[in-house]
Amino acid sequence: MQSDNDKLRANKIGIIYQDNNLLSDFTTIENIYLSRLSIDENKKKALEDAKKLIKKLGLTNRENHLASELSGGEMQRVAIARALINSPEIILADEPTGSLDMKNARDVFKILLKLKNKNRLIIFATHNRFFANMADCKIELISGKIKKSTNARIK
Repeated sequence: MQSDNDKLRANKIGIIYQDNNLLSDFTTIENIYLSRLSIDENKKKALEDAKKLIKKLGLTNRENHLASELSGGEMQRVAIARALINSPEIILADEPTGSLDMKNARDVFKILLKLKNKNRLIIFATHNRFFANMADCKIELISGKIKKSTNARIK
């Protein structure tokens, strides 16, 4: 039985963990569509949505591989797909591209930027200045203190 907090999180918040937190005994597609099943039990729709994200993130050839058989970058892309499958209003991403090569990292940020709209909040932590500079609002932490904050650009 899901608590109200579980339902809220499943429907409204997508979290991309730095350490992907995948289920190692489950396949790529299972790791993704299980998150979709948390909002309803429509397995057909969950599988369709998972396959779309798998394709978008370049994981089609890894769809039926166990998480334990994936590279670090592949696991991170599965974690990203899992966070996005429910079209959350809030996306929290802790170093979402930390284990990706530059090409895949850029592709992931393109996807995140396309998801940005007035009804969605995306908060991400990164050490990559290139990606940090894409943010509408930037807060810099140095030695545990906020050193610099920029105002959000209103569009």
